[in-house]
Amino acid sequence: MIRLGVVSDSHGSQFWTERYIDLANRMGYDAVFHLGDGEGATKGMQKKLRMPMLCVAGNCDMFSKLPGEIVERYEKCTVLAVHGHRFDVKWGLDQLSYYAEERGAKVVLYGHTHIAAAEFVGPVLMVNPGALMRGQYAELVIDGDRATPYLKDMSDI
Repeated sequence: MIRLGVVSDSHGSQFWTERYIDLANRMGYDAVFHLGDGEGATKGMQKKLRMPMLCVAGNCDMFSKLPGEIVERYEKCTVLAVHGHRFDVKWGLDQLSYYAEERGAKVVLYGHTHIAAAEFVGPVLMVNPGALMRGQYAELVIDGDRATPYLKDMSDI
């Protein structure tokens, strides 16, 4: 079983970023994904997290050298991570779902909207952790070919 931490859109929030680092280290995730709009924070996060961190560039990460997408395989599940702005996710998820299918991904992790959501679009599980700048994050548990998302809010704990 694989447990992933997922955040996006930290937008410079030092308070929530530090709280998330502590939480992720306590939870002992196998890896943490940052889905963009927080490149400044990700450098510090990578130094403090005790697990690998995978990061993509968001629309606010100007001049970033981070990749626009990452594809990773965990057990029997392929995960595509993007920020979402290139796929117009504020207007719908179909375009991103089709792209994920082309890439062979069963799960898409995306940000940009600042709205936490987990839903199937066609056969693809689409997970948005919400905005870390508001204390929102997600956990993704992968067991074989099954992926289960959990939307979380640090202000609740």
